[in-house]
Amino acid sequence: MKIVVVIPTYNEVENIGRLCDALQQEFLQRPDHEFHILVVEGNSPDGTAQVVREKMKVYPNVHLLMEKKKAGLGAAYVYGFKEAMNSLQADVIVEMDADFQHDPKDLPRLVDEIGNGYDYVIGSRFARGGSIPKEWAFKRKLFSIGGNMFSKFVLGIFNVNDFTSGFKASRVKGFVDHLPLDSILSQGFAYKIDLLFRMHRLGAKIKEVPIKFGIRDRGDSKMENNNLMDSLRVVMVLRYNESKNFIRFFFVGIVGFIVDGGLFNILRLTVLSSQNSVLVSGLVAMTVTFILNNYWSFGERKLEGTKKKAVSYVFYVFTSMIPIVFRSKLVGFSVNKFGDTALVSNTAFIIGIIIGLIWNFTIYSKIIWKDRKK
Repeated sequence: MKIVVVIPTYNEVENIGRLCDALQQEFLQRPDHEFHILVVEGNSPDGTAQVVREKMKVYPNVHLLMEKKKAGLGAAYVYGFKEAMNSLQADVIVEMDADFQHDPKDLPRLVDEIGNGYDYVIGSRFARGGSIPKEWAFKRKLFSIGGNMFSKFVLGIFNVNDFTSGFKASRVKGFVDHLPLDSILSQGFAYKIDLLFRMHRLGAKIKEVPIKFGIRDRGDSKMENNNLMDSLRVVMVLRYNESKNFIRFFFVGIVGFIVDGGLFNILRLTVLSSQNSVLVSGLVAMTVTFILNNYWSFGERKLEGTKKKAVSYVFYVFTSMIPIVFRSKLVGFSVNKFGDTALVSNTAFIIGIIIGLIWNFTIYSKIIWKDRKK
C-alpha cells in the first residue's frame, strides 16, 4: 500500500525535522508498504518550510505543500487529502500532528489494522489502554471527556470512544475519495468529528487503537480558542442534517394531528360513530399531510410531474390506510371493551397515532420520497 502521512504545520521549526527523522525509522518497520510524508505548511514565519526543504534533500519521500493562506486545521487537512489522493495516489492517508503528542512508534499499529481489513483506524485516547496527559488541567480533561461522550450519544455512534483524535489512518478507495471535502462543516479542530461521522455513514469498518497522548515536546500549542463551541456546533448540525426530514415530518404530523383529532371529535359528537369518524378524519388529514410532506418535509426530494404525483399519492393513500385502519380497529376494540368515553377513545386514538407516525415515516422516506442520491 502507498501510505501518505499528512502533517499540517505552523511554527513547528523545532519539531518537524526531528519528526521526519523519527517517522523514517518507523517506515523501516513495515518494508512491504511505500510511505510518504506530506507536510502542509501554513506559511510559518519561523522557517518551518525551510527545514522541510532540507529534509526533502535527504528523504525523497518527503513532500512540502504550501497553503495559500492559513485557514485552520481542518482546511489544512482537506488541502493535504486532495494532494495525497490526486498527486501522490495514496491508498491510505494518515493524519498526524507535528508536535510529538502523537508517538511515531504508534504509526505501524494503525497501518497494520488497515492491512487487517479496517477502513478507519483511530489512535484513541479513550479506548481501553489509552490515556490523556496527567498534566492537563481539570477543565481541559472535563471538556475532552465530556465532549466525546456528548458526541457519542448525540450522533449515535456507540462503537467509537474518541471523536476528536488527530491521529488516524483512513482507506482512500471507497471512503476518503467519497467524502465531500469541499463541504466539511469546520475549517478548524471540529473537522475531526465531521469526517468521522461521514466515514461512519459510508459504512467504514472502524477500529480504535489505544494510544498514550503525550504533552507537547517543544513549541507552543496551536489549539484554537473556539474549539469547544465549534465542536458543539458541528455535532448539532450533523444531528439536525441527519434528522431534519423527520423533524419536519414530525411538525407536519402535528398539523395532521390537529386536523385529524379536531375533525374526529367533531364527527364523533355529531353525525358518526367513533369507529367511522376516525376513518373520515384520517383520510382528510392524510391529504393535507401529503401536500405538506411533498413541499416541505421532503422538499429536496419533491415529486415532480402530475403523473408521478398521482401515482405516488395513490401509493401514499394505500400505505397510509394501513395505520388508519389499524387505529380504527384499536379505537373500536377499546370503546367496546372499556366504554365509549373521551378518555378511552382518545387514548386509543393517540396510541394509534404514534404507531402510525413510525410506520409512515419509514414508508415515506424509504419508498415514496426515497433519497435518489444514496
